[in-house]
Amino acid sequence: MPSFASELRRQLAARTGSTNPGDNHRRVELAGLVDAAGAHDDSGMTLRTSSAAVARSVVRLWRSEFDLEPHLDTSGPDAFGRTRYAVRVEGNRVVQAVEELRIERERALREAGARPGSPAGAAYLRGAFQGAGSVTPPGYRRGHHLEFVHPDEEFVRRVAALSRAPLKVIRRRGRWVAYAKGADWVTTLLAQMGLHEAVLEYEARAVLGEAKANANRVTNFDAANAARTAVAAARQQEALQNLDPQSLPEALGEMLVLRLEHPDASLAELARLGGISKSAANHRLRRLAARAG
Repeated sequence: MPSFASELRRQLAARTGSTNPGDNHRRVELAGLVDAAGAHDDSGMTLRTSSAAVARSVVRLWRSEFDLEPHLDTSGPDAFGRTRYAVRVEGNRVVQAVEELRIERERALREAGARPGSPAGAAYLRGAFQGAGSVTPPGYRRGHHLEFVHPDEEFVRRVAALSRAPLKVIRRRGRWVAYAKGADWVTTLLAQMGLHEAVLEYEARAVLGEAKANANRVTNFDAANAARTAVAAARQQEALQNLDPQSLPEALGEMLVLRLEHPDASLAELARLGGISKSAANHRLRRLAARAG
C-alpha cells in the first residue's frame, strides 16, 4: 500500500497533467522538480524518482513545454524496495531548456518576495515536494511533520523562502532539511500546494482526535470522582461501625442500621428504605458522621 506522501505526489502529478500546456506555472513546477531530483551531465539531464506518476508527469512536461522526447527507464529497487524511474533528456535543446527553467524559477522567487503565497511560488513547491518532499499522515501518533530533504542548501533555503508556513532549516546526516511541525503548519503548506483533500483529511482527524480527547477527559473525570466517592464511603462506613445504635437517638440509630446494612445504597435508596425524605436522610447521615468523626 502506498504511503500518504506517495499518494500526495501522485495527486500533484495528476494535477500537473490537467493544466494547460504552455502555462508558465507548469514550467515553474518542472523547475522545482529538476532542482529537487535532477542531475546534469555533459550530454543532458536525468531526473530520478520512485513515483511512477511523477515520472510520467515529467515526461509530459518535457514534451509539452520544450518539445523534447524523454527516455523513461527503470532500475532495481531502492533501499525501501521501491522501483526507481529515470527520465532522461539529451541534446543541445536541453541546455537551453534548463536555462529557461532557471529564469522561471527566479521569476517565481521575485513574485513570492513581492506577494507571499504567489501562484508561481506554489507551483515551484509542488515540483519540489514531488522530488524531495515527505509528510506524515493525518493522526500520526508521533505528531505531524512535513519536510524537504536535499544535499543542496540553496535549494532547501529557496523552498523555505517560498513557503507560507515557516520552515526551519537544519543540517542532518550530511543533508539539508527544511521542515514544519504541527498540523496547523503542515496543512498551511499542503493548502498552498493545492492539496485541499489532504487538508480536509487532517482537519477531520483533528476533530476526531479532539472528540476522543474530550471523551477521555470526561471518562477520567468520572472515574476519579467515582474513586473519590468510593474511598469516602469506605471511610465513612468504617467510622460508623464504631457507633452503637443503642446509644443514639432513635432516628439516628435507625439510619445507622440502614447504612451499615446497605453500604452501597444511594442517598435516595436510604431515604426510601427509611420512609423519609432525601434531605432528612442526608441530615441524619451528617449527624452520624459528626459523631463518628
